[in-house]
Amino acid sequence: MIRRAILFTDGTSDRPLAAHLEAMCIERGVRVNVTAPEFERLPEPPGLRISDRLEFVLRGEGQPDLLFVHRDAEKDGAQARLAEIEHAVQQVAEGLPTVPVIPVRMTEAWLLADQQLIRQVAGRPGSTDDLEIPDLHRLESISDPKDVLQRALAIASGTSGRHREKFDRRFSSHRRLLVERLDRSGPVSQLPRWQALESDLEGVLGSM
Repeated sequence: MIRRAILFTDGTSDRPLAAHLEAMCIERGVRVNVTAPEFERLPEPPGLRISDRLEFVLRGEGQPDLLFVHRDAEKDGAQARLAEIEHAVQQVAEGLPTVPVIPVRMTEAWLLADQQLIRQVAGRPGSTDDLEIPDLHRLESISDPKDVLQRALAIASGTSGRHREKFDRRFSSHRRLLVERLDRSGPVSQLPRWQALESDLEGVLGSM
């Protein structure tokens, strides 16, 4: 039996997380098809609130077997996001199995964990330049991981001048590649919020 799951993401470049979540379920013995709705393409998209999106999905497709909600913790912290997700689901679909996907402070912190992957995406896998990324145990305390990732990619690329400007404009596509190629068993697996995701997923799957 293949179960149906929905992933709500904060941004479009986070949608490749769906493939990772699907694989993580399969690795734990549950076959799941995870889709991430492209709400922004709809003529009348739902609001940005989790409850609005969930109500929209329920009206159109019915209740999924599993819901993933990706929300960057940002300055509010993981606990605030967890409460936000729990409240929204209780309002609209109480009892719906839900797994929060909450990086601290944002997904870029997860992407900073694998420096070799950053070098590969930047086009210079053999480079040895210092990417100016804090130690792994400090990644979740960085105030602006997006800025650190942009700088790290630029350093890894070895570009300068106009070439650097052109490279910087491709940040969104580079970021998406980093999400797609994320090694789930690599350095990211040592980060507390990734470990929390794995624990929450195992708990929900175990009760389904």
